[in-house]
Amino acid sequence: MKKLLPLILSTLLLTSCSGPDSSGGGEFSKTGNAFPHGDCRGSGYQTHSTERTGCGWFTAYEKSYYIMPGMKHFPENLSHANLSGANLRLAYLPNTNLTNANLSKAILYDAILTGANLSHANLTGVILALIPQLPSGIKANSSTTCPNGINWGTSGNDCPF
Repeated sequence: MKKLLPLILSTLLLTSCSGPDSSGGGEFSKTGNAFPHGDCRGSGYQTHSTERTGCGWFTAYEKSYYIMPGMKHFPENLSHANLSGANLRLAYLPNTNLTNANLSKAILYDAILTGANLSHANLTGVILALIPQLPSGIKANSSTTCPNGINWGTSGNDCPF
């Protein structure tokens, strides 16, 4: 019993230090580099503000990515992702599956979207100024909401594709 007690106590101490992610590490806080409150200069910088920057660590399909302007390594599948307010200016997003993604109020200024699937995506309020030639192969459907809130394919929508 005397040998068992220190083992039980050490186990309890280890679990009390870890967050619910069970990895032994701490949780991200709103003032850390978790999306959408991260530092837009990159993951090596730390912000201590509760301001929504549209940047930070984002987890999709059990992998983590740092969202920031100009990011080059974006996951190919972000279907159903909540990227509301994401700062993806100059991001490289070719062939990315954004089906049913929430991109409302995201900044996609000059993002590379060639071949991206935006079917059923919410683009309400998106800042979307594309590079001079329109990207080809973007997939959208009547459930894709354009920046002005009107669905793609409907008269008066402002989707540039």
